Amino acid sequence: MAESIKKNWLLYFIVFQPFLDIIAYFQQDNVIGSFAGYSRLLFMCVLPVIVLIKTEKKKSFIVLLGIIALYSVLHIFNCFRVGYISVFQDVAYLARVIQMPVLAISFIYYINSDEVKGVVSKAFAWNLITIVISMVLAYLSGTAEATYNIYGYGLMGWFANANAQSIIIVSLIPLALYYIALKKNVYLTGIGLLVSWFLLISNGTKVAYYSIFIIFGGFVLFEIVYKLLHHEHWGAQRWTVLGLLLLFLGVSVVGYPLTPRYKMTHFYDSTREEDQTKMDEELKEVTADNLTLDELLMDAERKAFIIEYYTPLLNEDLVNRFGAERVLREYGYLPSSRDLSDVRRLKRMYSKMVWEESDQLTKFVGFEYSSIHGYDLENDYPALFYYYGYIGFGLYAIFILYFIYLIFKTTCINFKSVFTPFNFAILLTFALQLGAAEFSGAILRRPNVSIYLSIILALLYYQCKQNTQGRGKQS
Repeated sequence: MAESIKKNWLLYFIVFQPFLDIIAYFQQDNVIGSFAGYSRLLFMCVLPVIVLIKTEKKKSFIVLLGIIALYSVLHIFNCFRVGYISVFQDVAYLARVIQMPVLAISFIYYINSDEVKGVVSKAFAWNLITIVISMVLAYLSGTAEATYNIYGYGLMGWFANANAQSIIIVSLIPLALYYIALKKNVYLTGIGLLVSWFLLISNGTKVAYYSIFIIFGGFVLFEIVYKLLHHEHWGAQRWTVLGLLLLFLGVSVVGYPLTPRYKMTHFYDSTREEDQTKMDEELKEVTADNLTLDELLMDAERKAFIIEYYTPLLNEDLVNRFGAERVLREYGYLPSSRDLSDVRRLKRMYSKMVWEESDQLTKFVGFEYSSIHGYDLENDYPALFYYYGYIGFGLYAIFILYFIYLIFKTTCINFKSVFTPFNFAILLTFALQLGAAEFSGAILRRPNVSIYLSIILALLYYQCKQNTQGRGKQS
């Protein structure tokens, strides 16, 4: 057993991730944290030590991790300088953020053979199966969570965060489908496509629904380009798979009104339209003369009326901390019903105003996470900028851009040789993850999601280096 764990630890580590998520779900009310969180923290601390012992490139490995450590110390020291609200909360959040680059760098130094590609693909497929089984058990036992629990829209199961779970599913599907396709069994491939499609269509989030078109449409485009590049003759099986991909794309369009995504969007749009009609009626005396905003604000009475009208509609915490007029100024003074209901925008405003109050040194290393008092940003990129400043955001951007550079460089050297099913699957996953970080969030700052990004980055690095050195293999 010990020998098996030593040989297959990466496989076991990946396939255990959904179980950790389930444990975290049942421990989400635990005041001292969950077993899942501490397990991932322990792994983040132990893996670099093991890699450092085994790698021959110790200097470069130490330098890379040293940069992360140095920045972390600067951030923490500055928070002490301005006065910590909660050092434990801030450091714990920082540890979650640096997990992705720490693990990615460690995996890069660990991966040194083509066998890892098969291990990761198999593990991603198994994880998808685990998620499906856990969802079935959750709904059969009546203990499942809906994606939008208040309204009962979307299927989620035993997972605590809807955005995180949708990104995990999206991250797993491309490589899982690649692994299934290797079996060259049209029935198994059909089942894999059906399960993947159902997970995406039933989830209810925008990321999951729109990923159907990116993933399934992406594979259709890949098959066509691959056929043209290699002049392949397609048998009945390839045509069947292509037909299934197009079928699921068509059903996703035609059946959209029946999806949880449509129900949530329709409910939101209807509510906002009703609220906006009411607001327009109540504000018509102020806006009746078709004055510009500047003209309205120059009229003291009208400006006072606007502030008085909107104050009870604004977030109470923002008003108490920054004042109603300043909050209204961020909204542009006449926010619509959609503006006021946009929680993501509200959180960005909160962080922006905290940022504006920070001194110049703090803007270089970021302000304390606890400063936003629970209004944690949902989108990853602005969160990295505000919480970790010019330096932290810059380091993260350089780290990601390096992999984009590698991809571009490798593709330019020999597009035909690197245009393989495996390379396409990991590149598609990477693109989806980067997009989800902006339009959904909860990937760069959630260890259960960022783990998958760190693995993908390591695979991208390995494939780029192998192909650049002329040792890439068709997969």
